[in-house]
Amino acid sequence: MKAIRIHEYGGPEVLVYEEVDTPEPGDGRVLVRVEAASVNPIDVAVREDRFPTPKEPPKILGSDGAGVVEAVGPGVTTVSPGDEVFFSGLGVGSEGSYAEYAVIAEAQAVAKPAAVSFVEAAAIGMAFPAAYYGLVTRGDVKEGETVLIQGGAGGVGSAAVQLAKARGARVLTTVSGEAARRLVRELGADEVVDFAEQDVAAEIDRLTDGHGPDLIHELVISENLATDVAMVAKGGRIVCTGQGPRPEATVPIGPAIAKDATLLFMNLNNAGRAGIAGIAAEIAGLAAEGKVRPVVGETLPLSEARRAHELLDGDHVGKIVLLPEA
Repeated sequence: MKAIRIHEYGGPEVLVYEEVDTPEPGDGRVLVRVEAASVNPIDVAVREDRFPTPKEPPKILGSDGAGVVEAVGPGVTTVSPGDEVFFSGLGVGSEGSYAEYAVIAEAQAVAKPAAVSFVEAAAIGMAFPAAYYGLVTRGDVKEGETVLIQGGAGGVGSAAVQLAKARGARVLTTVSGEAARRLVRELGADEVVDFAEQDVAAEIDRLTDGHGPDLIHELVISENLATDVAMVAKGGRIVCTGQGPRPEATVPIGPAIAKDATLLFMNLNNAGRAGIAGIAAEIAGLAAEGKVRPVVGETLPLSEARRAHELLDGDHVGKIVLLPEA
């Protein structure tokens, strides 16, 4: 089969499109013929060795995908050959999804609704479960609350905008550029602040009549955390999901104490394979009903994974999805 592997860590140039052996499913494992694989920031972090993994190079990158079950290993009872599924969580201790075939654990296989395409299912990937885990599991978002999504045009951000809206929140979000503003409006954002042109703190203060957001979902922690503390409502929560450009952030202790602010960090992996699959199944149901939709910015052939990583490093809107060539 064809796959994208790295033989060393580095920039997009280390991604190699090459022939490798097609894997076989072992006990409790499922072989999936990959129809679409989404590209995520964690893939870049693995490529650059900023996210150390047990599986050393050479290895196939890719955490999310969707496809058709080709074969199942001994002990598998919940899926069968021919089933259409999607999955998340590969590429850490295992080979990834940037390939024509991928082996996943049975617990990772989520049934793909017929109304959801393979590309859309792959784009659900870890973005929607991460948004759900941050907003619902950790943030406990409630109907009628005001939620600020810091960075609403990306994969997790666009998912968070939709999920917060679906749960009855008033949704504010920050983005940059007209295309991004238009996108988040279409996804249900009530108010949009362009962080490249506006003073975010001043605008959020104005839009909330000085009250501040009840919940902030922060996707660029190292850049925005101090501002989040200044903006959040008394007794409010800040859910920290995305690191941003630096490995540390500064918390202004006085304002945080004065506001009884709650700072919540999260790691989707703590939900476990079955937990992530359960969240993904719920989201797939919402997508099939038209209540949420994965935002796909670009699709590229699997062989152009280098280009996909270059796009991910720059300004882009929505998920980038790789398509194995027929």
